[in-house]
Amino acid sequence: MGRGGKGRGKWSKNKQSKGENGWTQAQGNRSNYRDIVRENEKFEAFYKAQNIVPEEDWGTFISSLQSQLPSAFRITGTRDSAQEVLRQFQEHYFSQLETVTFIDGTKVDPPQPIAWYPDRLAWSVQAPRQFIRKHKELKTFHRFLVSQNEQGNISRQEAVSMIPPFLLNVKPHHKVLDMCAAPGSKTAQLIEMIHVEGEGIPEGIVVANDADNKRCYMLVHQAKRLQSPSFMITNHDASMYPSIYTKNNAGEKKQLKFDRVLADVPCSGDGTLRKNPKIWETWSPNNGMGLHPLQFRILNRGVQLLADDGMVVYSTCSLNPIENEAVVAEVLRKWKGKLELIDVSDQLPLLKRSPGLSTWKVILRNGRELTSSDDYEFERPKIQGTMFPPTEEEASWMNLDRCCRLLPHHQDTGAFFVAALRRIPQGESEEEAQELPVAQVEVGRVTRQRSKQAKTQPSESAKKQDDEVVEEVEEVTTADDHVRPEDPEQAPGGHIMPEDPYVFISDEPDKESILSDIVDFYGLDASFPVMSILTRSEGGKKRHLYLVSPLAREIIRGTLDDGLRITNTGVKVFTRSDSKEVARVFRLCQEGAHVVAPFMTKRVIHVPATDLFSILHDDTPRFETFSQETQDELADTDEGAIAVVCDSRSPSLEEGHSTACDVMTVGWRGKATVRCLVSRHERYHFKLLLGADPKLAESDGSLGKKVEKTNKKNKKGKRSVRDRNETSSSSSTTATTTSIVDDSNNGDVEDEPSPKRANRQDHPENGTLVQLFSPVINFVRNLFN
Repeated sequence: MGRGGKGRGKWSKNKQSKGENGWTQAQGNRSNYRDIVRENEKFEAFYKAQNIVPEEDWGTFISSLQSQLPSAFRITGTRDSAQEVLRQFQEHYFSQLETVTFIDGTKVDPPQPIAWYPDRLAWSVQAPRQFIRKHKELKTFHRFLVSQNEQGNISRQEAVSMIPPFLLNVKPHHKVLDMCAAPGSKTAQLIEMIHVEGEGIPEGIVVANDADNKRCYMLVHQAKRLQSPSFMITNHDASMYPSIYTKNNAGEKKQLKFDRVLADVPCSGDGTLRKNPKIWETWSPNNGMGLHPLQFRILNRGVQLLADDGMVVYSTCSLNPIENEAVVAEVLRKWKGKLELIDVSDQLPLLKRSPGLSTWKVILRNGRELTSSDDYEFERPKIQGTMFPPTEEEASWMNLDRCCRLLPHHQDTGAFFVAALRRIPQGESEEEAQELPVAQVEVGRVTRQRSKQAKTQPSESAKKQDDEVVEEVEEVTTADDHVRPEDPEQAPGGHIMPEDPYVFISDEPDKESILSDIVDFYGLDASFPVMSILTRSEGGKKRHLYLVSPLAREIIRGTLDDGLRITNTGVKVFTRSDSKEVARVFRLCQEGAHVVAPFMTKRVIHVPATDLFSILHDDTPRFETFSQETQDELADTDEGAIAVVCDSRSPSLEEGHSTACDVMTVGWRGKATVRCLVSRHERYHFKLLLGADPKLAESDGSLGKKVEKTNKKNKKGKRSVRDRNETSSSSSTTATTTSIVDDSNNGDVEDEPSPKRANRQDHPENGTLVQLFSPVINFVRNLFN
């Protein structure tokens, strides 16, 4: 969604005040949302003049904008677990909301499915997320939402923000570019769509870009949640996004054209008034006018990067036609005969929408209306001719009514604008290629001027430069649309962090044995793309290994040397362990297990739901506690990393039910135990999938051990030196056992395992040796104390 509405209040844990419906909001350095008057005469006069809402609906429209926006989230529908997550949500957590009320006694309505979203996989909740987080009776429900969000099974996202990816109609083989991606909710949808066919590595790729280096790292979190090898994050000014080239194993380079482009551009954000009420105080017609040139350049560059018959979706969270229809009209004018608006009225049939406008008014801050482009000369560079509506002749072929404007009172959402355009195939003749309206600017004065336009709110001088640049660009265009990348300009005080290199293991001859050892240890079949394993360091020990798709590999090899700034790519599949045996140096990671497991012919242990639950709950259960079938499989497997799988349709823990999907976790097969190597959020999610009751899933045997160990440590610290000496042998044994617990219970990041530590309890002699030498140890300690 657009980047408008910067004055967002933060939720405080301390001072709070009662707000709408009795839920609380922050009091702090920023203005309290409760005290904001949700009115603006200029806003109302401007949009009444634009006729975006029928006169009879105006009161309902304004009332809706003045109300609080409901929370919304969607379930990742491309995962096998989607329907099971939905079932858990409906059967176990709806009941918690039935008895909850706001502070003023108003009853909280239960979540409702978003009518137009397919398969009931998106839901709206009237209670704001701060209320859900803080209400004691909703503690279990909140934990469920947090856990599922961390696993990438659900995503909190405003309802209208879910629309653009649907209109792109992404397929697994498509090459997709998200030009202004952060914070990444739509990007996550695009990643899900290329993985719609389930297991395996998609042929296509999603490239997510943002001009701000810090915001790029917000996208890294999305990458970690969705664990895709076909995802790449880049850091460039979208209006000057560089051409991308691929290089195959033969060294041949070829320019990459995208099948789908999403241009969710920076905007004034007045469509977000329901969640960003501060905009009521700061709104002005000039906000949209200042962004119009940048929005046009971004969309224009997106069209240039499209393949023939490719689609670009343009969207903003603004109501302003100068940011919406005017931008689309200018791009259509510039690409006449080579670009067309698509009629998307048959998509998402239950979605209520208003058609785009073919005429609108340009109104200045003082309320003066400009009726034609002849009136704006004295107002340059604030006002440009591209802001005015098309002529009647232009409007007849532009079909601007095919654009969609979503209004808040239609389906209780924010306001939004979206338009889908298709690049009409033109053939490959040289003459046509030279006629492409390409904004190709050599690195130099013009390039530097244009890169400055990446700021969300251009200054007056920047707008003037933009007018000059647009004219100069037309004179500097060439036959191809190659744009040399240039470092994007960051916000004042910001700087670009240097990125670690991307090094393929196959390109380091002295490290190639790493690949052969991994292939042999896990029995990876010949179709596994072993050449696509990379690290983020040159030389030295390799700590983490990442897997990228074959297409991502070709992009890295073809464009990285030309200056493409790749912030992140690939999914972590192996990480170094403490084992001294060569074959066990790299263990399987949970992040990439779903990618690697289909290629593994060794070290995959199939277990019933009861055994997998024991591994998840007890952390290090001994072999004899498992079923005979599991014991037999473990007996045939050497020590080291394993993938533990409970197959779908197996009897679940819930009586009379079976597991809805495969449940897989990574672990370590010790000499007599199996250790679980996943985070607490993953444990909770997997136990739910196995059919465990939510309360049972929340309890954690390993966590209990940790608490017990911590309590013993605290008590131990209060004892005298003599007491500590007397209990040293027994406490040593206890510490040896409890140290096996996975440290990931203290956070969401998977802990680096130690096979030595994991197998320590498999050696009873360790405790005996401590007891044998404890008198000597105690004597030495007494000397120093």
